[in-house]
Amino acid sequence: MCSFPASLLNLGLVEGAKGDAFGPAAIWAAASIPNKCIILLLIALFLFQIYLVIERATMYAASASASRKFLKLFMDTLRQGDFEAAKRAAATHQRSHIALVLKHGLDIYQYEKQLQATHENHDVINPVERAIERGTSEVTELLKKGMGTLATIASASPFIGLLGTVIGIIKVFSDLKTKGAGDINALAGSIGEALATTALGLVVAIPAVWFYNILTNKQDQVITSINNAASQMIDEFIRRESRA
Repeated sequence: MCSFPASLLNLGLVEGAKGDAFGPAAIWAAASIPNKCIILLLIALFLFQIYLVIERATMYAASASASRKFLKLFMDTLRQGDFEAAKRAAATHQRSHIALVLKHGLDIYQYEKQLQATHENHDVINPVERAIERGTSEVTELLKKGMGTLATIASASPFIGLLGTVIGIIKVFSDLKTKGAGDINALAGSIGEALATTALGLVVAIPAVWFYNILTNKQDQVITSINNAASQMIDEFIRRESRA
């Protein structure tokens, strides 16, 4: 009872083994020079996209690991009033973006305390808050590295693929004019070329959008962690000022 479907399956396997007119090798061989350039460009964009994602993911992982070790040590030494030990903790964990901002804030606090020694009513908290804002802005720019390129790949790849499709369709009509429509096999290469470039453009763009969203969420998490840690540090400074 299952012999008929099985025979169809066997027939399909045999035909597939003979060669696929729409396989990558066949499409590449039939592609025009402009579309070969487009295909190579899309492949290069895909590989560069993978490089960016790996580099950013490695950076975020290293920053998260360093931040976990840094924060406890920094806050403990800060509450004890050992500012030099707190700065050493920040210098030890330089991969932490939180450490970069908090060390900057601590440096400004120590500088403003020196000014307060000669000007009794000098406000030391506002300069620290402004320094933290500047530091957070600088870190945000570091976190944005490569994100614009990834967004460009995500948005431009479908259009690059569409350009290849238009070129392929033009080639199809050119083949129709010279070869006629009697033999569809003569047009298969041009048709495959037209379809493949759009498909390749989508293959490049879809993961780029996904990775862009993931990395944007990671960026927001880092900024939130910086703001929370900075708020705790400023609260500690305010407590110290209130006891002075």
